[in-house]
Amino acid sequence: MKHRVNSINKVGLVNSDGHVIGLDLGATAVRAAALAPGLHEGRPSVSVHGLGAVPLPPGSVTCGAVTNPGAVTAAIRQLWATAKLKDTKVVLGIASQQVVVRDLTMPDMPAEQIRAALPFQARDVIALPLEQALIDFCPLGPAGPNGTGIPGLLIAMPRKPVITAVEAVEKAGLQVARVDLAAFAALRSTAGDPGAVEMVVDIGAQLSTVVIHRAGAPKVVRIIAQGSDAVTEGLADRGSMPVEEAEAAKRTIGVGDASTGDSSIARIVRDLVRPLMSEVRGSAQFYNSTNADAPIGRIALTGGGAAMPGLANSLAEQHGVPASVVTPMQHIRNRFFGQGGDAEGDENAATAVSIGLAMGAAA
Repeated sequence: MKHRVNSINKVGLVNSDGHVIGLDLGATAVRAAALAPGLHEGRPSVSVHGLGAVPLPPGSVTCGAVTNPGAVTAAIRQLWATAKLKDTKVVLGIASQQVVVRDLTMPDMPAEQIRAALPFQARDVIALPLEQALIDFCPLGPAGPNGTGIPGLLIAMPRKPVITAVEAVEKAGLQVARVDLAAFAALRSTAGDPGAVEMVVDIGAQLSTVVIHRAGAPKVVRIIAQGSDAVTEGLADRGSMPVEEAEAAKRTIGVGDASTGDSSIARIVRDLVRPLMSEVRGSAQFYNSTNADAPIGRIALTGGGAAMPGLANSLAEQHGVPASVVTPMQHIRNRFFGQGGDAEGDENAATAVSIGLAMGAAA
């Protein structure tokens, strides 16, 4: 899948050494993944050639928007130095609750004519004035029979935050070759059986995304302004404990399971994650209401907040389907590539977004 938003700069995606770099500007860190396309046993595959992450000062990126460009630029420079990345062309991930993704069928005509006609199709769908928005159309298949048009997705997002993010990246000496939705990137790296209907839930620090796909084609895309930081902060407040202790408790006890028992901390965490789980359930109900012939068959969890103990089991019970935490490197051929054999370090440096951004461009 190559779901993407039109690039800001018209530069090539692949660097001179054959690597494609995905760059994720998260609320807590900037992360990069360098991948290269290739063949394995006669089939297309990707291999990883660099991973890295550098923490950001609090408040540098808020709900997907760069609010401290100088800090972001400095972190990117440090990331390139510590991860020993030499390439300069990157694919940048964008996440915002203001992103709009809608089903749209366009007339069967050349891509240039589709781009020209898109603003007229979008003006009745997006609330933003068109001059303040970036819009794109991602086809999901060939034109239907009898002139029914090309099925696809309309994507729209505010222009200003995207420009701010691009400028912060380019001041670090890089070139933004493409801007892509973080939600689509997470889908690429996390999706399992391509023939299944699956709900991918990426739980970040401040934002979470839900993408329900059918045979790889997104059917529901939601960006939710709730993440795992709110759980930590709420637990610190209700449990009268330091934030560091609350973070550790969230990661070790979570919502509780058979081994930890029904502790007071587990009860607090369950209460704190309930609003997010309600949003996830609403997304699933919306999909199932219009796709009774192909209900959701499994749930894939990823992101920093996904590994809370008991969370996957809780989702599985609520939705009546298997749910599990998946690694964003599951589709990488040389998954544990570090020369020092630090598999855990490799995994921690990767995110579903940074890996998925590079996968989309390398495919």
